[in-house]
Amino acid sequence: MKKLFTILFALIFIQNNQINAKQINACDMSYQCTEVKNVYKVTVKVYRDCTGENLCSGCSNAIPNGNTNGCTLLNAGFTTAIAGTENQFKGVIYGSFNLLAVTTVPNGYDVVQPQACLKQNSICTNCNTRTAGTYSPGIEVYTFEGLVDLNIVPVACCNVALSISINGRNTSLTNMVAENYYNECIINRCVSPCNSSPSYTFDNYALVCVGVDNVYSISANDPDGDSMSYKLVPCMKDRGVPVTYVAPFSAVYPFNYFGAPNANAAYPAGFHIDPIDGNIYFRPTNIMNANFVVEITQWQLINGVITNVGVVNRDIQIQTISCLSNKIPVIAAYKDGVKQPNFNFYAQFGKQFCVDFVATDQDNFTNVPPLIADTTDLKWNNPAVFNPVLANATFTRNYILANRGIDGPKADSFKFCWTPPASAKRAQPYSFTVTGTDRFCPNKAFATRGVNITVGEFALATTNIENESFSMYPNPAKNTLFIKAKNGFNTHSTIIITDILGKEIQQFTATNAEMEIDISKLLNGVYFVKLSDEKGIFTQKFIKE
Repeated sequence: MKKLFTILFALIFIQNNQINAKQINACDMSYQCTEVKNVYKVTVKVYRDCTGENLCSGCSNAIPNGNTNGCTLLNAGFTTAIAGTENQFKGVIYGSFNLLAVTTVPNGYDVVQPQACLKQNSICTNCNTRTAGTYSPGIEVYTFEGLVDLNIVPVACCNVALSISINGRNTSLTNMVAENYYNECIINRCVSPCNSSPSYTFDNYALVCVGVDNVYSISANDPDGDSMSYKLVPCMKDRGVPVTYVAPFSAVYPFNYFGAPNANAAYPAGFHIDPIDGNIYFRPTNIMNANFVVEITQWQLINGVITNVGVVNRDIQIQTISCLSNKIPVIAAYKDGVKQPNFNFYAQFGKQFCVDFVATDQDNFTNVPPLIADTTDLKWNNPAVFNPVLANATFTRNYILANRGIDGPKADSFKFCWTPPASAKRAQPYSFTVTGTDRFCPNKAFATRGVNITVGEFALATTNIENESFSMYPNPAKNTLFIKAKNGFNTHSTIIITDILGKEIQQFTATNAEMEIDISKLLNGVYFVKLSDEKGIFTQKFIKE
């Protein structure tokens, strides 16, 4: 009997310990170069479910604006490590680091509250600076920063991993067992000049509606102008050890979506991640709480070789709720009054480039008269904050705000304009995000789209030049590109392939009705084909993959 009592007590203790655990939802890690070689400013943002215990004891001494006093990664329960990742250095630990909670900006704040149009508070206390309410879910975010010195690592070890770990992954997850939480970033410290990681302008948590199509933007901004690629990788519980997924879920099947388990089903079915801009497209089909990880790799062209200069992992939590019949807004882009098929644009340096963005609530088509919830609101994450080359970019309302309540519009609309300087020319795009929300209570529906603008020697026309000049296929292409003129080539037809900056790569004289161009030696990326003849110069882009 005594033995049975002991077992029962142990089970109760374990259950209570799980309930009162840290309940870590998600985490972001980033790093920036400093003036001292091999010393990096590292930032870690931790998201915790407010059903768990406070992140650290510093919350008992919180100062009025929500900052945490004396809170560190160490006393929050995290272990950290500096480790080699390659050759004879792989897995070798060279020490640890400890970061302090940021006190210059608000910390320990609720990221769900702004998404909800509520008069009552969520269950979060914002690090003991307010009285908790009853609305759930509630997610608090804490930011830690500090300097990490990698001079302790052998000179020959180029790729170094910074990791954090805590026994406290969120117990409410439906797609995995609540085991240890682990995340890391990898710094290539041998590249010159020093490389910094991307930073994010969108909180690493999304509360979305069941049964509606969503576009989730990673919203990564790279300070060095690196090319970035995105792919799904497993959530981790330790270095090189994936979490235990609950069947049938996996890294590429993180939750139930329309068309599951076929991730590549035609949209709106499937679970699609764009490897170039990181936008994720899906339609959740049931109530769930799930994590998945997007690995972001940075690339630079160094001495003619595409080189991996750093990796960060964004461990993201998606939670669904029932929004009744509410639908999310749809964001559309218009260039010169023409609706654009995507959010990837090409601008010419020295010339003004403008695009109109409109957020339309789909409920406008089903509710007569329209609901107040059909009104939308647009905002952007000003890219000039991350890159001064965009300092003259503007995001201006297409209406008079003071009259909106009288004259409308219900569908919010802004015009983005930018005159890129000559220094803006580069092969990598400049990125920012546009977010549209409705006013449906208690939970606003929202959509976020990533916008990419590449600056070169010239911009693409908005007309369909394929019908006026020539066609080419396949696009994207790997080894061979076929080019065919609509009315045939003539003796004056010249084909020129340039990179995004206008640098000539190849030139040919058109001799056949259809030209077969070998592009196997081109590096992966965006290129332009210019057809020059007595009628003029016609330009189209293609992607080499």
